[in-house]
Amino acid sequence: MKARMSNPLRLRPAHGRGKPIELGSEPVTIGRHPDNTICIRSERASRQHCVIEPTGPGAYQVRDLDSRNGVKVNGERVEIAPLRAGDVLRVAGAEFLVEAASPAERAAPAPQEDGDDWAAENPAWLGELRRTLRDLPPRREVAERVTLLSADGQPSDVLGQKSEGPTAWRYLLRIASKARATDIHVEPRPESFQVRMRVDGQMVWIGDLPTRVGELMVGVIRAICQFKAAARDAVQDGHFSARFDERRVEFRVSLTPTVHGAKGVLRVLDSRDIPHALEELGLVPYMHDRIRRATRQDQGLLLVCGPTGSGKTTTLYNALREIDRSARNVVTIEDPVEYTIEGTTQLPVDEERGKGFGDLLRSVLRQDPDVILVGEIRDEPTARTAMQAAMTGHLVFSTVHAKDSIAAVFRLLDLKVEPYLVASSLDLVLAQRLVRVLCPACTREVPMLPGDAARLGRFASARMNVPVGCKACLATGFRGRKAICELLDVTDDLRDIILREPSIQAMKRVIEAGHFTTLAQSGWRLVGEGLTSLDEVDRVAGLG
Repeated sequence: MKARMSNPLRLRPAHGRGKPIELGSEPVTIGRHPDNTICIRSERASRQHCVIEPTGPGAYQVRDLDSRNGVKVNGERVEIAPLRAGDVLRVAGAEFLVEAASPAERAAPAPQEDGDDWAAENPAWLGELRRTLRDLPPRREVAERVTLLSADGQPSDVLGQKSEGPTAWRYLLRIASKARATDIHVEPRPESFQVRMRVDGQMVWIGDLPTRVGELMVGVIRAICQFKAAARDAVQDGHFSARFDERRVEFRVSLTPTVHGAKGVLRVLDSRDIPHALEELGLVPYMHDRIRRATRQDQGLLLVCGPTGSGKTTTLYNALREIDRSARNVVTIEDPVEYTIEGTTQLPVDEERGKGFGDLLRSVLRQDPDVILVGEIRDEPTARTAMQAAMTGHLVFSTVHAKDSIAAVFRLLDLKVEPYLVASSLDLVLAQRLVRVLCPACTREVPMLPGDAARLGRFASARMNVPVGCKACLATGFRGRKAICELLDVTDDLRDIILREPSIQAMKRVIEAGHFTTLAQSGWRLVGEGLTSLDEVDRVAGLG
């Protein structure tokens, strides 16, 4: 605390909510070399670009170290310049805000809540969590109540306790709810516990908590998950639930011992944040109609591909919702079962007990299924069994890890599945990614450059939107995500190519002759509509 009180300024990344850098008595170097205090991973940065150094009590200046691209303060290039609160420092394309970090600002009062009366001194970490929660939309007059249910489903009053660990969790769970986070990371560091959340697929720094508070938080998790005390030094996996005002949220927990203590990661399974119908996926009309027609078939294979976290399972769930589950026997095989679907039989994979995807799939085929969802095709036996099922009167949905729809076909062939089996069973391949949507509160409109307009083609417009960052979006410039997709309809011409000599160029020639939208083009459509940025599409579609 003493070190913080003597530091009147700090540096915070302008784009994205990163951990602020306190300016103290030691110089802060910025450059491309990893030995710098702040390492900028850009070819535009020099190895030693600039340095921020103290010039007196609470006073600092930035000095250019003969860099290639210079240093700018508030838009003006400088060789040496003083830094004050409110300045914007630009170094090789990276921007930093200079903020006041005085004791008065850090201890500024924030809304008090029931159960916080123990915090009479208003510790800085609690004030930071309160302000973060207060700034996130929607702003409520009455605090959202959170009640925990332990691993056995029984209500727990742990969050009602007037102490640091339960209070920290009460705020963090509500921040995760309002920010729509999918993961909460509580990470031990040498002198503190760092809390980050995965929001819209990106890690966002929330705050640093004292070590004693972090240890108490880990203790709360051990208790609510009913972990065995004797296994404190082992990797532990568990679960618990939380009741909010209007819904119930499931949490999957993993505790892993590190050199500084136990690291906790909580996966947030909140059904509020996922689409609940095929119409909510944002597919273009021809994709939506083709997938809906596939769900009405008696047999065939719908394959969804993409990296981890791209929403593949969510898409298949919504395809299942198009099926009349009262008239058809629907079975899913998942690892693990994350959300329940009414009218289906859902089976969890358990590799340790010999219940892998292939084993369960062979078992399911003896139970007269009409529709089968296989969570992932990982190996040759699973792929071959799934495709044989698709050819013998079953409608099969599954996922595979592949870059795009064409690569998914070659992935199946790489698993040593016979070309005739791939060509005969495969009907549709949907490749998808999730791009972040610009925050409506802070997005900024800029002219579209001629080079960008030429690249976007028919999707181009005179202007486009770019992220800025505000308190409502945790300074990321984005809030929410949308899917970008490409749909490969396996026609007879494509089947001939797969059977004879499959090649990427031969498949592209057939595909481009029909109606086909690539992942990048799907993203460019959103750029033209002002929903996302071009840089975000390039990052997600692998074009950066």
